[in-house]
Amino acid sequence: MRVRSRYLWFVGGWTVLVALLMIAIPLLLRTWLPEPIAVEWTSSGAPESSSPLRDFLFDKLVWWLAVAAVWSVFGVRGVLQRRGLAWAGAALGVFGALMLGNVVLTTLTNLNASDFRDTVDLHAQGWLLLGGALAGWLGWRLGSQSARVAATD
Repeated sequence: MRVRSRYLWFVGGWTVLVALLMIAIPLLLRTWLPEPIAVEWTSSGAPESSSPLRDFLFDKLVWWLAVAAVWSVFGVRGVLQRRGLAWAGAALGVFGALMLGNVVLTTLTNLNASDFRDTVDLHAQGWLLLGGALAGWLGWRLGSQSARVAATD
Protein backbone atom coordinates (compact mmCIF):
# COMPACT_ATOMS: atom_id res chain seq x y z
CA MET A 1 0.00 0.00 0.00
CA ARG A 2 1.44 3.36 -0.98
CA VAL A 3 2.09 6.06 1.59
CA ARG A 4 -0.70 8.29 0.32
CA SER A 5 -3.19 5.43 0.57
CA ARG A 6 -2.10 4.65 4.13
CA TYR A 7 -2.24 8.33 5.01
CA LEU A 8 -5.74 8.68 3.55
CA TRP A 9 -6.94 5.63 5.52
CA PHE A 10 -5.46 7.12 8.70
CA VAL A 11 -6.97 10.55 8.07
CA GLY A 12 -10.32 9.14 7.01
CA GLY A 13 -10.51 6.80 9.99
CA TRP A 14 -9.51 9.51 12.47
CA THR A 15 -11.95 12.01 10.94
CA VAL A 16 -14.85 9.57 11.04
CA LEU A 17 -14.02 8.37 14.57
CA VAL A 18 -13.92 11.90 15.97
CA ALA A 19 -17.09 12.90 14.08
CA LEU A 20 -19.00 9.84 15.28
CA LEU A 21 -17.95 10.35 18.90
CA MET A 22 -18.80 14.06 18.69
CA ILE A 23 -22.33 13.12 17.67
CA ALA A 24 -22.86 9.89 19.63
CA ILE A 25 -21.85 11.01 23.12
CA PRO A 26 -24.23 14.01 23.38
CA LEU A 27 -27.06 12.14 21.64
CA LEU A 28 -26.77 9.19 24.03
CA LEU A 29 -27.01 11.60 26.97
CA ARG A 30 -29.60 14.00 25.52
CA THR A 31 -32.37 12.88 27.91
CA TRP A 32 -30.29 14.29 30.77
CA LEU A 33 -29.47 17.57 29.01
CA PRO A 34 -31.46 20.80 29.18
CA GLU A 35 -32.79 22.34 26.00
CA PRO A 36 -31.05 24.63 25.07
CA ILE A 37 -27.64 23.73 26.47
CA ALA A 38 -25.04 26.14 27.83
CA VAL A 39 -22.19 26.54 25.35
CA GLU A 40 -20.15 29.47 26.70
CA TRP A 41 -19.22 30.60 30.18
CA THR A 42 -17.95 33.83 31.71
CA SER A 43 -14.58 33.95 33.44
CA SER A 44 -16.38 33.45 36.76
CA GLY A 45 -17.90 30.17 35.53
CA ALA A 46 -21.49 31.36 35.01
CA PRO A 47 -23.22 30.35 31.76
CA GLU A 48 -23.09 33.14 29.19
CA SER A 49 -24.90 31.80 26.14
CA SER A 50 -26.91 28.80 25.05
CA SER A 51 -27.70 26.88 21.91
CA PRO A 52 -29.96 24.01 20.91
CA LEU A 53 -28.06 20.72 21.03
CA ARG A 54 -28.63 20.17 17.31
CA ASP A 55 -27.09 23.54 16.39
CA PHE A 56 -24.15 23.06 18.75
CA LEU A 57 -23.33 19.65 17.30
CA PHE A 58 -23.76 20.83 13.71
CA ASP A 59 -21.42 23.78 14.31
CA LYS A 60 -18.72 21.61 15.89
CA LEU A 61 -19.05 18.94 13.21
CA VAL A 62 -18.72 21.47 10.37
CA TRP A 63 -15.60 22.96 11.97
CA TRP A 64 -14.05 19.54 12.45
CA LEU A 65 -14.76 18.41 8.89
CA ALA A 66 -13.39 21.67 7.47
CA VAL A 67 -10.16 21.40 9.50
CA ALA A 68 -9.76 17.72 8.58
CA ALA A 69 -10.30 18.45 4.88
CA VAL A 70 -7.76 21.29 4.79
CA TRP A 71 -5.04 19.38 6.64
CA SER A 72 -5.72 16.27 4.57
CA VAL A 73 -5.08 18.23 1.40
CA PHE A 74 -1.93 19.74 2.91
CA GLY A 75 -0.60 16.29 3.72
CA VAL A 76 -1.55 14.56 0.47
CA ARG A 77 -0.61 17.36 -1.90
CA GLY A 78 2.70 18.00 -0.20
CA VAL A 79 1.91 21.68 0.41
CA LEU A 80 4.11 21.45 3.48
CA GLN A 81 7.25 20.29 1.68
CA ARG A 82 9.35 19.27 4.65
CA ARG A 83 7.69 16.76 6.95
CA GLY A 84 4.27 17.46 5.45
CA LEU A 85 2.69 14.21 6.63
CA ALA A 86 4.05 14.71 10.14
CA TRP A 87 2.70 18.27 10.38
CA ALA A 88 -0.67 17.24 8.99
CA GLY A 89 -0.87 14.27 11.37
CA ALA A 90 -0.01 16.47 14.34
CA ALA A 91 -2.56 19.11 13.37
CA LEU A 92 -5.30 16.52 12.89
CA GLY A 93 -4.46 14.93 16.23
CA VAL A 94 -4.55 18.23 18.10
CA PHE A 95 -7.68 19.60 16.45
CA GLY A 96 -9.54 16.30 16.69
CA ALA A 97 -8.77 15.88 20.37
CA LEU A 98 -9.66 19.50 21.17
CA MET A 99 -12.93 19.45 19.21
CA LEU A 100 -14.02 16.13 20.69
CA GLY A 101 -12.92 17.21 24.17
CA ASN A 102 -14.87 20.45 23.86
CA VAL A 103 -18.05 18.57 22.94
CA VAL A 104 -17.59 16.05 25.76
CA LEU A 105 -16.85 18.76 28.36
CA THR A 106 -19.84 20.82 27.25
CA THR A 107 -22.05 17.74 27.44
CA LEU A 108 -20.79 16.78 30.90
CA THR A 109 -21.23 20.33 32.14
CA ASN A 110 -24.87 20.34 31.09
CA LEU A 111 -25.74 16.90 32.50
CA ASN A 112 -28.72 16.85 34.90
CA ALA A 113 -29.21 20.62 34.74
CA SER A 114 -32.84 21.70 34.66
CA ASP A 115 -31.93 24.85 32.71
CA PHE A 116 -28.77 26.00 30.96
CA ARG A 117 -28.41 28.77 33.57
CA ASP A 118 -27.98 26.10 36.26
CA THR A 119 -24.76 24.73 34.77
CA VAL A 120 -21.30 25.52 36.03
CA ASP A 121 -18.05 25.39 34.12
CA LEU A 122 -16.05 22.22 34.77
CA HIS A 123 -12.67 23.98 34.63
CA ALA A 124 -11.14 20.94 32.93
CA GLN A 125 -9.47 22.80 30.08
CA GLY A 126 -6.04 21.71 31.32
CA TRP A 127 -6.94 18.07 30.68
CA LEU A 128 -8.27 19.09 27.30
CA LEU A 129 -4.96 20.73 26.40
CA LEU A 130 -2.99 17.75 27.70
CA GLY A 131 -5.09 15.40 25.55
CA GLY A 132 -4.58 17.67 22.53
CA ALA A 133 -0.82 17.69 23.06
CA LEU A 134 -0.72 13.89 23.35
CA ALA A 135 -2.87 13.42 20.24
CA GLY A 136 -0.66 15.90 18.35
CA TRP A 137 2.47 14.00 19.35
CA LEU A 138 0.91 10.70 18.24
CA GLY A 139 -0.15 12.26 14.92
CA TRP A 140 3.38 13.59 14.41
CA ARG A 141 4.85 10.16 15.08
CA LEU A 142 2.45 8.43 12.69
CA GLY A 143 3.06 11.05 9.98
CA SER A 144 6.83 10.80 10.41
CA GLN A 145 6.66 7.01 10.24
CA SER A 146 4.62 7.21 7.03
CA ALA A 147 7.20 9.56 5.53
CA ARG A 148 10.05 7.20 6.48
CA VAL A 149 8.25 4.24 4.93
CA ALA A 150 7.68 6.28 1.76
CA ALA A 151 11.37 7.17 1.57
CA THR A 152 12.38 3.51 1.68
CA ASP A 153 9.81 2.44 -0.97
